[in-house]
Amino acid sequence: MFDYEVKIAKDQGEITKALQLRYEVFNLEMGKYPHRGFNQSLDTDAYDQSCDHLIVIDKDKDTVVGTYRLSLSRKINKDLGFYSERLFEISRIKKINGNIMELGRSCVHKDYRDQLVINLLWSGIAKYIKDNNIRYLFGSVRLNTTDPQEVSKTFKWIKQRYYAPLKYRVYPLPNYRFRGLDKSIALVDSKEILKGLPPLVKGYLRLGVKICGEPAVNPDFGSIVLFILLDIEKMSAAYKRHYFGT
Repeated sequence: MFDYEVKIAKDQGEITKALQLRYEVFNLEMGKYPHRGFNQSLDTDAYDQSCDHLIVIDKDKDTVVGTYRLSLSRKINKDLGFYSERLFEISRIKKINGNIMELGRSCVHKDYRDQLVINLLWSGIAKYIKDNNIRYLFGSVRLNTTDPQEVSKTFKWIKQRYYAPLKYRVYPLPNYRFRGLDKSIALVDSKEILKGLPPLVKGYLRLGVKICGEPAVNPDFGSIVLFILLDIEKMSAAYKRHYFGT
């Protein structure tokens, strides 16, 4: 039986293990930006310096098997901003009162991709939310495809069901707009769209996230991403009871 611990990384050794896991998943397994961190076998960037790293540890193997990057508004480097600002104009999100937090760089080791590790990560996020009195979470999620027709169908379907109010609207920066978006594309069967959505996107939609704008191109991953926002107060009741006990 596995023995896990979920926590915020407390020292450089634990942070390094999280960065190594990210490198294994993003660089080696997914084949994205293999040039970055190659000499150190770490996936890291400037945003790692002003965030907290949530980790799940397999204590039997002393190995980090899951991680999330948590960037709290009051802790970020104000000159650098949030990672999402590289791709989106998010001034309306930054005007939200109170503590807001960006989720990013989520990954799980390929041998541990079961619901248990995902639940542990979200239990850790829930504790962090309560400890820091956070109301809103945001970030971006990758789609499985870059095909213009598939992206257009997916976005139109999501927009009809999960679009955020105008006061939370974001916009892809000009250099990162997805120029293949066809807004007039015909709707398709929901089952077809759901089948093509990544598990992480489906999980976020079940939680109650809203999509805040049109898709952008993330050059780090060579992928299409959507900006998401979650109001904890409007989170799905079942998940809120599960993670927050309310």
